[in-house]
Amino acid sequence: MSQKERIIEQTMRMLVAQGIKAVRMDDIAHQLSVSKRTLYELFGDKESLLYLAMVCYFEQNRRNWENLSVQAPNVLERLFLVLNEVMEHSETTRRMLENLRKFYPAVYEKLLHESTDRNRQDFRAMLTQGIADGLFIDNINIELAITVLYYTASAITMRRDMMLPEGISERSAFTQIVSTFFRGISTAEGLKIIDEFLKRQNDEI
Repeated sequence: MSQKERIIEQTMRMLVAQGIKAVRMDDIAHQLSVSKRTLYELFGDKESLLYLAMVCYFEQNRRNWENLSVQAPNVLERLFLVLNEVMEHSETTRRMLENLRKFYPAVYEKLLHESTDRNRQDFRAMLTQGIADGLFIDNINIELAITVLYYTASAITMRRDMMLPEGISERSAFTQIVSTFFRGISTAEGLKIIDEFLKRQNDEI
């Protein structure tokens, strides 16, 4: 790992642990035993380092999703596992993005645009695979399905002001909403997989 890569990764860890506003260039330099001059020579300014550290954060999450996906016997279960992992880290992601939007709006807008495009590509590939495997009906509008899935998941994971019925947790609401979405586009085989997956999940609780 190069010095630049090491700085980016350590900065990412500091942002997750301490929060974006709290981490200063002085803190990063001290933590890594490098000079501030080195940081500015490598990255130009704090916004550039923040951007790269956040890219590192999202790429780390993506690698975790890929590792989870290896366990999935089909694309439907892969979707559930990935979305559950998104939910697991939603509080950290939400906090970091809110701070970025407030204090570094240009970095926030760039990351949001790139992340949305990447997530849509991933969902498109998985929905297309599901159709090819006979798990999703073949006459759905994939782009509309991606939009509904993306914004439905985001409403639960990224918004604190969403009102949920009394007695239902965010995780339970997320599972119900996502499974309802998939039921709406699934074939009989897909519905069977959903029922079996949710039963196993409930048995593990």
